Amino acid sequence: MADGNRRVGIRQVAAAAGVSVTTVSHALNGKGRLPQETRDRVHEIAQQLGYRPNATARNLAGGKSGLLGLAISQPADIRFALSDFAYFTYLTTAASAAALDRGYALVLTPSDLGLGDAIGVAVDGAIVVDPVQGDPLVEELRESSMPLVTTGRVVGDDPGRAWVDNDHVAGTRSVLDHLARRGARQIALMTTPTVISYSVDVELAYREWCAEHSMAPLITKTDQQLTESAGYAAASKLLSRPTPPDAIFATYDRLAFGALLAANARGVRVPDELLLAMTATESSHGRSSGPSVTALNLHPDQIGQRAVELLIDVVEGRADGGEVLVPTAIIPRASTKRPVSARGSKRSS
Repeated sequence: MADGNRRVGIRQVAAAAGVSVTTVSHALNGKGRLPQETRDRVHEIAQQLGYRPNATARNLAGGKSGLLGLAISQPADIRFALSDFAYFTYLTTAASAAALDRGYALVLTPSDLGLGDAIGVAVDGAIVVDPVQGDPLVEELRESSMPLVTTGRVVGDDPGRAWVDNDHVAGTRSVLDHLARRGARQIALMTTPTVISYSVDVELAYREWCAEHSMAPLITKTDQQLTESAGYAAASKLLSRPTPPDAIFATYDRLAFGALLAANARGVRVPDELLLAMTATESSHGRSSGPSVTALNLHPDQIGQRAVELLIDVVEGRADGGEVLVPTAIIPRASTKRPVSARGSKRSS
């Protein structure tokens, strides 16, 4: 049976039936040459497990329509509205404009509806934003041979897939170097469980950087809720350590704002006693918080534009894959406004 609110996917049905994902897809969709016994068994097991076909994947599998679909993936334990993060607003706005420039229109699946809800129209190709590990929507779109581009890799995916992303390893190292040049000697990483490639890449880069700089890694992961409350709780634990960090790098802006609230509540002065940086956009929220928080701009508008351009190339047969990297840039603000240290200035920029 389904476990609480966790959606049963096609992989779970395949594992329970002892067959491949392709066999399950063909059995449930009436395709392929399969023994009737196999079809019946797959249907029976799917019913027992509470499997429901992913309506988004099914409706994205239509014919030529001049429409492109975009869905924002979410782990089973996380729910947020697209408007909660400026990143998604910038990305989807730029993607919509890029699609119109090429003679297409973009159909958006609201992130707060989840992946199991239909968008109600057939599209020529799809973009999945931040696919989670083992993403059921990505799997079902690939099974249906739908042209697909992801923004962010699928963790553990085969090479040659079509995706657009930042170089998060280089971006993370640039933030850590920025903090070190301003005197940080113990930088903590505040992040989320590694279910998307962004989290995987940032944590890998952080650990490698710490090893190179003889710094013990200090990582705290939230409970998968991307809120100020989660950032406050995680930062409070860090700041209550016998030897607290003197810098925090948060992988989401709302976690960073929660960390800032925790520092203020404990009387820890930013930036005098604690440096704070985050990944975010050039947003007014980042500038107006008190003090304003240094950000690594991921340029989501460029990611949205490039994802649409790559998808259209795939749809129209000019490409069957490709990897596109969008550069990052540090936006220095008050939360790291300290003189560059003599020792720190010797580090690479």
